[in-house]
Amino acid sequence: MIKDSLRKNGIGKYLKWLGIFFKCCIAKVILLGLKKKYSHVWVFAERGVDARDNALHLFRYVQKNCPQINAYYIISKDSPDRKNFASEERLVDFGSWKHYLLYLAAEAKVSAHIYGGAPEHNLFLRMAKVKLLKKIFVTGKYIFLQHGVTQADGPWLHEDKVHFDLFITVSARETKYIIDCFGHAPEVVKTVGFARYDALPLKHSPSKKILLMPTWRHFLSGISAEEFKKSKYYQNICGLIRNERLQAILKEYGYQLIFYPHFELQKFLADFDGQNEQTVFASFQSFDVQKLMIDCDLMITDYSSVQFDFSYMKKPIVLFQFDREEYHAGHQGVGYFDPDRDGFGPVGLTVEQTVDLVAGYLERNCELETRYAERIDSFFKYNDAENCKRNFEVIQEILK
Repeated sequence: MIKDSLRKNGIGKYLKWLGIFFKCCIAKVILLGLKKKYSHVWVFAERGVDARDNALHLFRYVQKNCPQINAYYIISKDSPDRKNFASEERLVDFGSWKHYLLYLAAEAKVSAHIYGGAPEHNLFLRMAKVKLLKKIFVTGKYIFLQHGVTQADGPWLHEDKVHFDLFITVSARETKYIIDCFGHAPEVVKTVGFARYDALPLKHSPSKKILLMPTWRHFLSGISAEEFKKSKYYQNICGLIRNERLQAILKEYGYQLIFYPHFELQKFLADFDGQNEQTVFASFQSFDVQKLMIDCDLMITDYSSVQFDFSYMKKPIVLFQFDREEYHAGHQGVGYFDPDRDGFGPVGLTVEQTVDLVAGYLERNCELETRYAERIDSFFKYNDAENCKRNFEVIQEILK
């Protein structure tokens, strides 16, 4: 395992892992004398640098409604998202000794990401495969809240790759797919809804704003800005943003286009062009995704699971799928959710088709068609404000 890690990740990453492992060993020894203080701990986290997702909303619910729970949120000391908390009393700096102690002692580890909140999630994934290391370090219940609705196969989420004690979903179709294709046991996968959905209003006041939010691509990871600007992704997104007809339509109807790239591609935001008075480029540091979705009348995305959040609010979407074959071959395969058959909005395969679809919605004041509203209603099991409550109850159940 060490040789494989050394070969694959390089000496720097391996030495970092070794340091983290050594710190974990010390923390386990310290915990022997602090069992009472660190008992019945629940830790919440996302990537360790942010607080905008399901874990944040569930953490808030627990703090407000169940103060007896010994709950903490793990987040980096310099994260801009620390402002999302009313108090820092229960915040723990990522990488601190308290972080190590709490994470290793926690009876419930709650995150929207795989081993989110772990001192190094890839290290913990590997330790979980070694029986002795798992028994010592990978303890407690692992609750996976999901970052987005599962639409297709994700080998990294298969049960033989990662173990969860709880896997949260929003739809019966999604649950069946995860059980049948990912190998997780039926008692693990619970259709109780996403915690963050409780903050999504079911009534909307028009704002004359459009959110452009495409997802990322695995095959664009690790490339330079120069290489990125040659990609089909960059050329199509820029082609849409700069499209003269789209810009004219925005001006005619008085709309603003807000472009928010996926977290993994935010580093290339400055390389895009086309920003003007009616086109805003939104950074991760300055804009909150959920607030943008709540505020906007229409969403343009591609394959991103954010379409489910937006559609949950019964607002229209346009799917700009300019690279279907490339995306399914190099990022994620075809799953149970077919955008043409099941999607919550029309699909544009080219810039011009997509502009036509956007123009149609602006002409109709962004009114959602009946057929898409019916698809939305049939997909989600719940459409209420009790998602956090159900999440909390199923976590309590597995801790009994």
